[in-house]
Amino acid sequence: MARKHKHPEHVNHERWLVSYADFITLLFATFTALYALSKADASKAKVVADGLREAFGVSGAKVVPMEALDVNGIPSDRSRLPTGQGNDNAPPASTKEAGKPEFEEIKKQVEEFLMTKGMYDKVSIDRQERGLVVSLKEGGFFESGSSDVKPEANKVLEELAKKIQSYRNPVRIEGHTDNVPIHSRTYPTNWELSSARATNVVRLLTERFRIPSGKLSATGYGDSRPKTSNATPAGRARNRRVDIVILSASGEASEPETILDDGGGGSLQGGAGGTPADNPSPDPAPPGQ
Repeated sequence: MARKHKHPEHVNHERWLVSYADFITLLFATFTALYALSKADASKAKVVADGLREAFGVSGAKVVPMEALDVNGIPSDRSRLPTGQGNDNAPPASTKEAGKPEFEEIKKQVEEFLMTKGMYDKVSIDRQERGLVVSLKEGGFFESGSSDVKPEANKVLEELAKKIQSYRNPVRIEGHTDNVPIHSRTYPTNWELSSARATNVVRLLTERFRIPSGKLSATGYGDSRPKTSNATPAGRARNRRVDIVILSASGEASEPETILDDGGGGSLQGGAGGTPADNPSPDPAPPGQ
């Protein structure tokens, strides 16, 4: 009986697919785990952290809450501001008060500066009854949905800071948005976004450009005070802004009263016509007197 000959085995050239499939599976699992960690519930994370501390016998350890993390990730170093007030070497406060002629001169000088820097279309300047309003448009100063001031905008703020330092007029920083809702962990509504943008501009003026903090105030209006209709993209773009308002005498009259403390190093805010902190009202008389 003839013996059967074995056919030679063929080399499998597709075995690499097995390793490739394993690699893709591990990669998918890795990114799935990272996504799950980024969406972790803060309360559950605290429970896990407390359990780990108890298991390892560690007490008093500090845990950073998950809500402190920005939804967009770790911020870059360029967006961080120096700590402290930064006014230790601030120039002496000016005693001059700007009126209509000075506002016109400031407007002219700033517009010439913007032309030389190629940022004329990023800023609009308008003299109103309440003072000189310098509107910083979102496109030139902020990324969409962010309150971090763009580094290239610092040169404009520095020029404005020089004008602010030249006069004693108080300055109000107002944040505005369009009517498109925002929903994020950092900014649940447009109120938070507009307030954060105004506050960051104040911080830059005080900490980097040494404007006395007593001259500044910040407020966020959200979408409640648009410059124009939000019905078109161009209108919404105009409404997304931060206004730097150098207040006139009439505009200053509506601001809270500023009372210097005994050391002269700070201020206490009280409503116009309010009772000064160092001269409190007498206690009301008890009944029957």
